[in-house]
Order: sequence, then structure tokens, then C-alpha cells
Amino acid sequence: MVASSGIMSSYLNCITLSTGHCRRTPRSEVHDETLALLVPWLNRAVETGNVEPLPVPALSHFGARAIKDIGLVVTIYGPLGPHMTGHPHSGKWLPLSTLGIAQRSRESADLWVSMLAHFGGKPGITAPGAPWAAVAIHATLGGYPDALQWLTDFERCLAWAWISRHRAAAPNRCRRCGYPDGDDWLDGGETCPHCRLVQ
Repeated sequence: MVASSGIMSSYLNCITLSTGHCRRTPRSEVHDETLALLVPWLNRAVETGNVEPLPVPALSHFGARAIKDIGLVVTIYGPLGPHMTGHPHSGKWLPLSTLGIAQRSRESADLWVSMLAHFGGKPGITAPGAPWAAVAIHATLGGYPDALQWLTDFERCLAWAWISRHRAAAPNRCRRCGYPDGDDWLDGGETCPHCRLVQ
């Protein structure tokens, strides 16, 4: 389903690898202002490949690195050693969580295998339907109790920012027949209803 904002789906499956807990998160839970803040920051993070300070002033001593390969993988970091709350950190980092985001089913299988290979998961865990965001929690998160208060929300907002950003860059017509993108597209917006080409 294509939402009016151009996002392919009106929901996102958020799953924690270690527990298997999965929650369907509606797009309506993320304010447009939040996406307006995160999308340009995420674009910059993908472009530089560096750990970028989080774009929220009170959290700018935390950072994240985003890598676009199969879907998107983002690792969120906490400052190691002396730092000033609310000021970008220039020292060493410890990973707190890693988030894999699959917008479409064609990214899903390979990204899921990669996430499980790198971070493990609850025995028998399976990938939810795309779009999804899978979270791997690092043991170092326990040293940052303040991050537990905001990290889950930030991960969810970040996933929606990626899907919003990625969708805006996607073609809005079928590559084969030129049929316009719309609510009638099949398989979560991946298959043209006119010629059945999987985009």
C-alpha cells in the first residue's frame, strides 16, 4: 500500500533479534517534523560513512554510522570515556545497538541472513514481512542506562526516515510499462498491477 506521503507502506515491522519480539509500527507514530530532522542527517551519515553525532541536541554526544549495502545498516554508539552531555563526542565509541532496515522483500532475505550471521538471534526466529527493522542489542548498552529511555523510539524513527528517504528517490512509474505508482500496486508496492513486473 502506498500512503499519501509516498511511503510504500503504512506500517513497519520492528523486531528484536535476541527476543524475537515483533511489533507492527504504524507510520502515524512518527511526526513529520521528526522525519524532516532525520532524513537529511541520515543522508549525510550514509554519504560520509563516519560516526555522525545524533541530530537531537540533547543526544549529540551519542553517534551513529549508516552503511547502505543490502538495505541499510545503522549502528548507534555511546561515547567511551570523558564526554560532555549534549556536545558532539570526538573520542572513542562503544556500539549500543545495530539496526538493519529492509524496505522491500527483495532486500529482506539477504539482509536477514547477514544480521543473524553477525549478531545472532533467538533460536527459530524468522524475518517478518517487509518493510522491517531488525535490532541487535549489544552488551555494552547496559553501561548507558539513559539510552534505554530513548533508543527504541530513535530506532523506529530512523527506520521510517530511511523508508521515507528511499521511497522519495525511487521511480514513481513501472520500469517496463510506465504504469504510475499507486494504491493498486501488488506485494506491498513492489509489483506493477498492469504488467506484473517486480520492481
